[in-house]
Amino acid sequence: MILGICGSGRKEGNTGALVEEVLKATGMQSELVWLYDINVGYCDGCMRCAREGNCWQKDGMADLYKKMIGCEAMVIGSPCYYGDVSGLVKSMMDRSIALGYMGIGKESEMPGHGRKPLAGKPAAIVSAVAGHGVERALETMESFVGFGDMNLVGKLGAIAGMGDVREKKDVMDEARGLGVKIKEALSVKK
Repeated sequence: MILGICGSGRKEGNTGALVEEVLKATGMQSELVWLYDINVGYCDGCMRCAREGNCWQKDGMADLYKKMIGCEAMVIGSPCYYGDVSGLVKSMMDRSIALGYMGIGKESEMPGHGRKPLAGKPAAIVSAVAGHGVERALETMESFVGFGDMNLVGKLGAIAGMGDVREKKDVMDEARGLGVKIKEALSVKK
């Protein structure tokens, strides 16, 4: 299963359209999780996850952790707000620190950082923005992917103005291309 994670609060928006197009282009079973729907709280830095093996917060992240660990590949999308990822995506990334303390995956090379259960999973990242700043949003998501030792197969930053990315053939072609890259990475992995 290919997991899509969308950090937009608007389901009809450009970011969701990009994530959906990438997922569809894989031709594989997929699931799209809207962070808006799962009520993700922010990380308070308590590090109880390191001692207890899981985050203490009882919200949608508990189920998302399972989906992240169980998926074959991941597509992460964030709108670009103030030159970076949305707060929803940032909270998901921060809360993902708990993944490292669940006893799954290869040992981290950084002392005290637990394990890397997402290591080797193909990942694609997408961001949409009206004007500028998309590069930084992509950088932030790329850091998250890198920290987890996932295999970044590609990224797409769409500058859409006030328009709809669905009407931009070149952008949608690029999104489909990312889906194909995920499928290819998975076929090589098997």
